Amino acid sequence: MKKIAAIVRNHVSPNASMDVQDVINQSRFVSRVLREQGWSVVEVELGTDIGEVVSTLRGIRPYVVFNLVESFMGSDELASMAPVIFRNLGLSYTGAESPVLFMTNDKLAAKRHMLSVALPTPFGLDEIGLKRGRFNRPGRYIIKSRYEHASLGLDETSVVYAEKAEDLLAAMDDQRSRLGGFCIAEEFIAGREFSVSLLESPNGECLILGSAEIAFRADMPVKIVGYEAKWEEGSDADKSTVRGFGFRKAEPELSRLLEKTAFDCWEEMGLSGYARVDFRVDDKGSVYIIDVNANPCLSEDAGFIATAIEVGWKSEAVISAIVKSALGRYAN
Repeated sequence: MKKIAAIVRNHVSPNASMDVQDVINQSRFVSRVLREQGWSVVEVELGTDIGEVVSTLRGIRPYVVFNLVESFMGSDELASMAPVIFRNLGLSYTGAESPVLFMTNDKLAAKRHMLSVALPTPFGLDEIGLKRGRFNRPGRYIIKSRYEHASLGLDETSVVYAEKAEDLLAAMDDQRSRLGGFCIAEEFIAGREFSVSLLESPNGECLILGSAEIAFRADMPVKIVGYEAKWEEGSDADKSTVRGFGFRKAEPELSRLLEKTAFDCWEEMGLSGYARVDFRVDDKGSVYIIDVNANPCLSEDAGFIATAIEVGWKSEAVISAIVKSALGRYAN
């Protein structure tokens, strides 16, 4: 008799934006791989009725839950509810634990924790901090959503110059609605952008899967990976931000520094299962963590899988390893 894997994902409305719809692609990909590996797969949608999901999972009694919940009730912040449900049902599940998801889905909370353990990250604060007089110094800042992900609302107008706190407060007022209502201002690191993908082994060790660079078109006025670049394939922004891997051989010291810092981030933030850490590197070679992605996107063309394939993994092996890490974690 086949073992059952339940793929749990968030509800997607018919008119959902591309970043929300992407979870369906992830679910189809993971489902196909697990079926090919001999699993009986049941896909479960987490809507607004938690009781319905609990009842469904109790009925299925899956051997493992593959957690693809990226939001709950339309909020990325509430995605951390999903592991709470699985844990209370006594189920093994993939990816990060609830407290870690809760912290990493709040960019300001994640930043404060990173600073407390000496992980390098740009200075940042929210509206309350600004009103309390914590403005750091004049310079360029990026205004971004505090709780939403997938580069929601980001474009070149997200980077502003601020002489004083009032400038940032005004920029937040202008951009708040497209950023999901809550935003932070982070010192903008004008430099190169990288990511490091990490994977948990069945015995709980953190493995460095690989790293990638987003190369920006030289004449881009503001070099960032905005929403259009990430989700509108073939757009000018997409063509201006190209993923590459050549720096790993050409710049081994930088590669080692990024991967060492990503490993430290995994340990200090309590990451598990799989994760991706995003960086900016300034012209002096200093690295800064700009985002910690617990349970990053697993679409076949997304950065995590692309990085794995670049270093010789098959995408099917990545999915299998994520499941094995979950089963290994809850076997003890």
